[in-house]
Amino acid sequence: MTFRQWLKKQVYRDDPVSDLAMDFLSDKRAKGLRSVESIRTHILTMTADDLVLEALEQAIREYKNEVHNETD
Repeated sequence: MTFRQWLKKQVYRDDPVSDLAMDFLSDKRAKGLRSVESIRTHILTMTADDLVLEALEQAIREYKNEVHNETD
């Protein structure tokens, strides 16, 4: 599962990760981005807001943990 696919599954949450997912997925400039690194780079070029960056790092941690658990 790509990070973009994982983010799509997070939009129904009620937390900063959901807000991040909704904002990212609605960004037409990010349409082809799928990997953690490409999405992180895109978001970092768009904002320096601490809350957004914290949500991004939380999302990456959760994604990596989930993907790791799926392969075990």
